[in-house]
Amino acid sequence: MRAEFGCFVAEYEAKIYNVIYRLVDDHHEAEDLTQETFIAAYRAFGRFRGDASVYTWLYRIAVNRAKNRLKQMGRQRSSEVVSLDTPVEFGDQGLDRQIEDDNATPHKVFESRELGEFLGKCVSALQPDFKAVVVLRDYQGLSYKEIAEIEDCSVKAVKSRLFRARSILRNKLKRYLHAPSI
Repeated sequence: MRAEFGCFVAEYEAKIYNVIYRLVDDHHEAEDLTQETFIAAYRAFGRFRGDASVYTWLYRIAVNRAKNRLKQMGRQRSSEVVSLDTPVEFGDQGLDRQIEDDNATPHKVFESRELGEFLGKCVSALQPDFKAVVVLRDYQGLSYKEIAEIEDCSVKAVKSRLFRARSILRNKLKRYLHAPSI
């Protein structure tokens, strides 16, 4: 059992960390919650029935832990938004967030980063249920079915939450993109 579980940790640790980080917006919290996720999963591994994939099961544990931590903290986190081009320190290794585009002009790079930071702030400000579906779908690329399993709701509820979250983001981005320049 240990060897099999060790393989799951090796395969999914970075993905679990990434989804938790997107939800809590804090590297140290994300590291702690990632560790707690795998500890909880290890303890429950013998009871894992295989109704869902191991991947979905781990994501569900991770998202629930992150949501519980946000509730425990009693507020939504406002944090510094970090460029996606700088690597994340995770344990002894660095994880790349994004591949740089060497063909972009400095002006386009600046505009893109500025928009990315603003979008990151907007996603961070969403209520936890909306934030979770946006992170799982748009950042992690999970299917509606996988998100429904993780969120313990119907696919229809996932689509509804995602639609509402994207509408909120679209309205905030509209104001940003169409703001008069000084």
